[in-house]
Amino acid sequence: MLARCLLTPFIALLLVACETASTVPTAENLDAMEQRVRGDHRQHYLDLEDQRRSGKITELEYADAKAALDKRVQNKVDTMLWSRHALVQSEMKANGIPTPDKPIENTPPGVGGVQNSLYNSQRQNGLGSQIQGNLMRDLTGGGVSNPRRAGTQYDP
Repeated sequence: MLARCLLTPFIALLLVACETASTVPTAENLDAMEQRVRGDHRQHYLDLEDQRRSGKITELEYADAKAALDKRVQNKVDTMLWSRHALVQSEMKANGIPTPDKPIENTPPGVGGVQNSLYNSQRQNGLGSQIQGNLMRDLTGGGVSNPRRAGTQYDP
């Protein structure tokens, strides 16, 4: 009984750790799943080999049939692993957990509400900067032809 009480939290912690790991199929996952699916299709491979040995099919037909069977196995492996990944991703999205294609929305506080801030909405839409530039030009009396403007040789 004591062992069960100690083992249950450990298993729960292990399951949580596995949940947070990436579900993107790795080469090892693909290879392991391919071995398992090939084991499931072992009888098909044996039947195909028996047909070749008995002369029911030629070497060319055997090669074509084996390639088709290999393709079917590979498609099943890909479908199984990527479907699992898609299900986990959709479950995470449904629970509000960020995923690579749905990250956390992190908008800065007070966007456009603080004057002279980096996130001033006047600077974002372009119209504010145009009005501001025209106002500054009119106030300073500056223009392209003004020799005293900043950046010229007459700049004090």
